[in-house]
Amino acid sequence: MSNEKKSSKKAKTKKASTSIAKKKTSSSTKKKTSKQPKTKPKQPKKEDFEADGVDDSLLLDGINYIEDNKLDTALEAFEAFSTQYPKNHFGWYYIGYTKMLQDKKKVAVRNFKKASKLNKDFLPSRYYEGLVEFEKNDFISALKIFDGIMDKFNTDVIKESNFNIPYFIGICHHYLGNLLRAEEYFLFAYNMSPDDPVVLYYKGFNELAMKHYDFAMETFKNLLMVDMNYQTFWDLVKGYSYYYHQAEDKKKSEEE
Repeated sequence: MSNEKKSSKKAKTKKASTSIAKKKTSSSTKKKTSKQPKTKPKQPKKEDFEADGVDDSLLLDGINYIEDNKLDTALEAFEAFSTQYPKNHFGWYYIGYTKMLQDKKKVAVRNFKKASKLNKDFLPSRYYEGLVEFEKNDFISALKIFDGIMDKFNTDVIKESNFNIPYFIGICHHYLGNLLRAEEYFLFAYNMSPDDPVVLYYKGFNELAMKHYDFAMETFKNLLMVDMNYQTFWDLVKGYSYYYHQAEDKKKSEEE
């Protein structure tokens, strides 16, 4: 094969691999804001319903329907409960929760707010209201809600609920450009969930953005000890590798 053909083939291969790398990098960054901690938030317990002295059968039926992915039927049960007990926050909370699962965000937020108004000490409705704003990438609104939760509830209550509020505050600050504040809350979130790969990933991601490379290295080492196959981490490595080699190629061409 002639040198001309070889160099042409090499150029085509390089171009193809570059476009693949770009594709992988862009697809991984699109997913970043929708990541949630792996620790599942605790839902209200059956005894919580009974304590209100109401017939909780419709609530329990609705919860079972959600587990069976029969969301319309679940909604009917929760709406019937709320008609019967309009002052009970659980009915409005579960209507909001079901609407959220149906991706009807505006209606979901309206019902979460109603539940929070009826019971100011009910954490789940406040959390999911913030989560809906977070998933819309409205970090200012989400941050206001999550900050309000931190002001209202003590750390023990938040930790017991499995709602890792500091993590979400850290993410909001990160994407609003407040990296120092994000660092503070990611550390808080890590202390609450040291074995959660999602928390570790974003803690390291923020440290990279701050150019605190030694800290980021330690965080990512911990992440790999927790979950060696955590895909988002490897997507990040691919992205950094691509841009590193691109910069090196540019440097070489300038030297020549």
